[in-house]
Amino acid sequence: MRKRPSQQRSQQMVEILLEASGRVIERQGLGSLTTNRVAAEAGVSVGSLYQYFANKQELLEALLDRMAFDITRLIDGRLPQLLEADARTAVKILITEVLAFIRRGDGRYRVLVRHWQQLQALHVVDRLERHLAETCRRYLLRHMHQFPLDNPTPMLFVMINATLMTLVRYLSLDEPPLSEEELVDGLADMLAAYLVAATGSRAPES
Repeated sequence: MRKRPSQQRSQQMVEILLEASGRVIERQGLGSLTTNRVAAEAGVSVGSLYQYFANKQELLEALLDRMAFDITRLIDGRLPQLLEADARTAVKILITEVLAFIRRGDGRYRVLVRHWQQLQALHVVDRLERHLAETCRRYLLRHMHQFPLDNPTPMLFVMINATLMTLVRYLSLDEPPLSEEELVDGLADMLAAYLVAATGSRAPES
């Protein structure tokens, strides 16, 4: 971003430009995003846009950063519920909420997810991975009697990245081979079983 929005007016302008970018992407597709279209959609001059964003790549990066921020905020908002749930239920809650979040609204986030490879969005994946890892560590600490593990890092790396990549792949398909319910159940079963196996604990009685 060319100009960091320190004042309220500048912050409002950045919000207007990001909202306009999202509308352009949702209506016309990622390939149609240009600074001229965004400026026109926002009702500002392209010169005003260039005060904050040098090009469309910076607009996309800001949208990706906003998506990561919104997802981490969603996770934090559900944290008390997640920490009290059994492992399988916690996974189901989290994945269901993230999928619903990406699908809701104007669809801009789903477009970004579908094209994440060409957007060079690995920094977003890294940010989400770190936040999820910290959330999982807090869960394991809360349930350490059930899941004793001296070094959870390797297990969390496999679990989190397997989940993120599966969700990205699922959302990128026009006709996925399974329903969302089947996806959520499959991931919940897989991750809960892996957690049990990795810690040598017993699965909770159903």
